[in-house]
Amino acid sequence: MKELQELIELAAKTGAEVALKTMEKERQADKRELVDRRLHNTKLLLRNYRMFKAHVDNAVYEIEEEYETPEQIMADLMKPGEGSMFVESIKRSVTRTAIMLEHIEAMTGLYQAYCHMTGKEEDERRWRIIYYLYLSEEPKSVEEIAADEYVTERTVYRDVDTACERIAALIFGIDGIKRK
Repeated sequence: MKELQELIELAAKTGAEVALKTMEKERQADKRELVDRRLHNTKLLLRNYRMFKAHVDNAVYEIEEEYETPEQIMADLMKPGEGSMFVESIKRSVTRTAIMLEHIEAMTGLYQAYCHMTGKEEDERRWRIIYYLYLSEEPKSVEEIAADEYVTERTVYRDVDTACERIAALIFGIDGIKRK
């Protein structure tokens, strides 16, 4: 009888340990997925920057007073599912887009300052790549940027990935940082 009780206790202890490890693995996977989604969304925001700017500049409706913060809009963007924001009206869309555009511009400005501050040529190059690929009025292709920077196209793509990780940290704060 005592052996059976010890066996039950051992089984319960082992089961609890396995359950805790499984829950921790799931929590880590959820964190990785969220960071991956933020990195994906950062690239999506940058790829569509010019379209957002045109949307706000050419909108028929005036931008209303801010009733949402960039954080609230980002929280909507981070919701699992289709990965897109649901817009209640065109007017609200213009306001939200303007808020996000302002946030993107501020954070890419911080990234630019960071790149200049480091004094490292690769950081300066990464800023130029992001600028000409996504932000400038006259965009350049990856091929043009690679030729201008005297690097391979693969280096351009690697620099975009590195820069976007840093920009994601600026846009999303501590939650945008990829942790190993």
